[in-house]
Formats: sequence, C-alpha cells, structure tokens
Amino acid sequence: QKPVQQPGRQQPVQALQALQALQALQALQALQPQEVNQEDMEDMEIQAEQVGAIQRATFNDHIFVSTGPFLLILGYVSDLDLVIASYGTLIRDLPQFEPIEFRCIIADEAQHIKTRRTRNAKALTSLSSSGRFLLTGTPVENSVQDLISLLNFILPGGPHAIPKDARGEERGWHEKRVFRQAGPYILRRKKSVVASELPDKIEQTLFVEMSPEQRCFYDKAKHAAESEITALERSGASEGTLRMKALTQLLRLRQICCDPRLLDKQRDPRESAKRSSFLELVEESIDGGHRTLVFSQFVSLLALLRTELDEQEIGYAYIDGSTRDRMAQVDRFQNDQSIPIFLISLKAGGVGLNLTGADTVIHYDPWWNPAAEAQATDRAHRIGQTKIVTSYRFIAANSVEEKVLQMQD
Repeated sequence: QKPVQQPGRQQPVQALQALQALQALQALQALQPQEVNQEDMEDMEIQAEQVGAIQRATFNDHIFVSTGPFLLILGYVSDLDLVIASYGTLIRDLPQFEPIEFRCIIADEAQHIKTRRTRNAKALTSLSSSGRFLLTGTPVENSVQDLISLLNFILPGGPHAIPKDARGEERGWHEKRVFRQAGPYILRRKKSVVASELPDKIEQTLFVEMSPEQRCFYDKAKHAAESEITALERSGASEGTLRMKALTQLLRLRQICCDPRLLDKQRDPRESAKRSSFLELVEESIDGGHRTLVFSQFVSLLALLRTELDEQEIGYAYIDGSTRDRMAQVDRFQNDQSIPIFLISLKAGGVGLNLTGADTVIHYDPWWNPAAEAQATDRAHRIGQTKIVTSYRFIAANSVEEKVLQMQD
C-alpha cells in the first residue's frame, strides 16, 4: 500500500504489470480520461490482455466494459480481472461500486484527491479493498494537507489533520509527524534512476526590466494597495479580511508584471516588457528549430498571446480549463512539427500530459509553489525525450515576482 511517485506515462502500464505479478483479482484502476491519450490506451490494452483482464469485455472509453451501458455490466464484475474507470464514472456509479470488495485499488493521477472534501476523494475513500496504491508525480502541491488527504486513502483513520490554529514551531512539529508517518508508505523513484539516459534539463531565470510606463502603473497600484490595507487595519478589520485583501492586491500586482492590459485593456501592448522578451525568445526558438511550451496561470494572458501569434501567423496548440478536446490538442502538437508553440494554462495542463515534442519551456509568470512549475516543465522533460530541454522563467525585476522567487528558494 504505497503511493508511487514516478515520471512518465508508464505509470498506468506499470500498475497493470504489478497486478500481473500480484495475480490480483477484482482490481479497480481509477483514471482521469483527460490525462490519457491514444498511445496510453493502446499500451494499457496490450498489457491488460497479457494480464488476462479482458474476459468478455472490450476496451472502450477508457474502461473495460461489455456491450451495453456500463451500469448493466457491474453485475458481471466478479468475472473480470480488472475494471478501469474514470473518476467521473466512479462518482456517477458509486452505488454499484461500493458493495464490491476489491482485491486492489489503484488510483492514477492521485493529486485529484488531494482535497479531502472533493467528490473524487470521498468516492475513492468509500470503496473497500485489501490493497491500495496511489500513482502521482505531485504528492504535495500546495501544503502538507495534500499529503494527509492521500494518506487518508492509503491508511484509513491514519494521520490526523494539523490543527488550524497551529503556528510556528507547533505547526512544524505536526508536519514532521505527518512526514514520519508517511515515510514507510512512500516509494519514490527519481527520473535519474528510472531513465538515466534522459537528456539534461537546463533552467534559466530571465529578469526583465519593466518599461517606464509599466513601472509607473505598477508603483501606483502598489501604493494604492498599501494605503487600502493600512486603512482596513486602522478600521479594525478581521485577520481574514486583511488576508483576502492582501491576496487580491498581490494578484493585481502580479498581473501588471505580466501585462498591464490584464487590468486596463486600453493600455499600449508595447508597455509590457515580458511581451517583448517573449516574442523575441519565440522568434529565436523557431529559427533554431525548437518547439516550445508556454505556461501561465492567467488564461486572460494566454488570450493576449494567442492574438500576438495569430497576427504573426505562428501556428500553436492551446489548452486551458475550458478546453474539451485536450488530447486532440496534445496529439496535434505531438504529431505536427509545423506547430512550434503550445500555450497551456498551468492548472489545466501542468500535470498528466506527455509533450516530448517540445524541447523548450517558458514559464511566463512564477507560481508560489516551485513543485507546480517543475511538474509543468516535466511535460517535456520526461521519458521519451531525446533532446536537451531548456526551461525559461520570466521574472519582472524589482517587483512582487522577485518576492515569489525568494519564497520558492
């Protein structure tokens, strides 16, 4: 019963191989359908046939099903070696799954249950099984609470939550307690071990000086934010109110660092220093025969970049949280060498995608958690990559983005 952190799309296939070694019967593997491409499905089908999972079942829509509606075949689950379901299917058909005593449950892309109160987490933890595995490259994305949520599935009734009022040394003690309890149940394999032949990854931080207009806009917004927060403090506002106001103002400053048009659509595009650096880097990359992934947490910024690329007639693929044809976009980029750019929302495409067709990564804006950025870069730097991957991080000099960078370190 171990959460396995391992790079590359081989995780689901290796899980099937583990089942073969264990000769486990009545196993459930939960997958996110958006995270699985055609190549994954073909590999899993081949492996499943070797395991003996296909008995009176067909590989269809990411699950092993017989002909007819999925609900109707659950009565035959005792005759199957393996059932593969999406998290969405699990939630929908939970009343049919709950009575089953599975020999083993394997949850892929386990960061989808990192929040205990979500429907994904509640559905998965309600199932019964003798053995449980979690597969994830991101066991801790935001805080130790993520790890506690995963452990609640692996070890029901295990680690207790950290008290909300714990601060300083007390909180540090609770976090160390969680790490000690989790240690024996974590199998962690680094890419240097799994794929020693993988080319190097080069990471560069590019400090960009704001234009005079952008700097003036930023300084005014910063001064206004400080005055507003000070006024709230004097008025006796609660700690929660002050925190939310501070986060809102930090968000505004970070948006100005990226492009002033995110706050004022009427401003001149040339005011954005990052825009100029981005277009220059893209031109150099295309001239050098490189293909680039561009990550940003701001969908509105990606919209601006799409306009720039359209105007210059540069082909690109695109994914954000509203994209429904994710895998079509991935396959299009992977298979069409004439598309040099892939614009990706950090939250929507920062994990679970195989994009080894790119050898350059641009992080347009820094995220608080460096692990999220590393996971995004590893969409290109993963098993199957044959080129050195270069990752660039844009940082607006003398700004809140430098503070974010210091927090990461």
